[in-house]
Amino acid sequence: MRRILAKSRNILRDLRRSPKQNVPSFPNEAVNFEKQVIFIAIPKTGTTTVRSQIRGRGTPLIPNPHLDIMQVRDTLYVYFLKRALGRNTTFPTESIPADSDLRGRAQQVFDTFFKFSGVRNPWARAVSLFFRREGVQLRDRISFEDFCERHLYASDTCRQPTLHKNQLDWLCDENGRCVMDYVYKVENFASAVKEIEERTEGRLRLVNSVKNRNPYSQSRHYRELHSDRTRKIIAARFQKDIDYFQYTF
Repeated sequence: MRRILAKSRNILRDLRRSPKQNVPSFPNEAVNFEKQVIFIAIPKTGTTTVRSQIRGRGTPLIPNPHLDIMQVRDTLYVYFLKRALGRNTTFPTESIPADSDLRGRAQQVFDTFFKFSGVRNPWARAVSLFFRREGVQLRDRISFEDFCERHLYASDTCRQPTLHKNQLDWLCDENGRCVMDYVYKVENFASAVKEIEERTEGRLRLVNSVKNRNPYSQSRHYRELHSDRTRKIIAARFQKDIDYFQYTF
C-alpha cells in the first residue's frame, strides 16, 4: 500500500510541475488526484453533495459530471496525453513521456484510486426523475403513470442522457463486471460517510449536506405516488438493479 501511495504522489507531483499551456487541470470532476478517489455520479442519486466536496479547481478536460466508470478510465489516458503534447521546450527530448508511459500512468491511477459511487431505490428514483427541477421537466406535462410507462433508461430526463438501462451499468466494465471498490445506497448515506473515510484512510471526509435537496421532490413519499401498475412497471424494467443491490419497494 505504501508503494502504491508513493507512486500516486509522484503522479500528483509531476502534474504540479507541468507548465500551463492551455491544458486541462484535471480529467473530470469524477477524479480527485489529491484525495486519490474516483466518484461515479449516477444522475439523481444525490450526487451534488459528493461532487461539490471532491471537485477540483480549474478546468476539466470533460466538464460533463456524469460519466460512467469506463468513460472515466478512458478519459484518464486522454488527459495525460493532452498534458504531454506540445511540451518539448528543451534538448534532448528524453524527458517527454512515451505513449506507453502515458497509458501506464492512466492505468495506475485507475487501478489504485478508490473508486466509489451511490445508487438509489429504483421506485424512489423514478419519482425523483419525474419531479426533477433541471434537465427535462415533465411533472406539468404528463402524468406520473405515463412517465413510468415511457421510462426506459437510468438517465431519462437528464441533460446528458446515456443508454444505460440500469444504475449498475454505470459501474461495470466491458464484461459486465462491477469494478467499483465501494457502492453505497443513498438511503444509507449517513453511515456511508464513515465507511468512505475509513476505506480512504482519512483522505476523504465527506459532510452530509441537505442544501441541494430539490424542494419539488416527492421521492421520500414514493410509495404514495406509485400505483400497483407503476410499481410493477419499475420492478420489471429495473430488475437488474433491484436484484443486484437488493432493493424492495
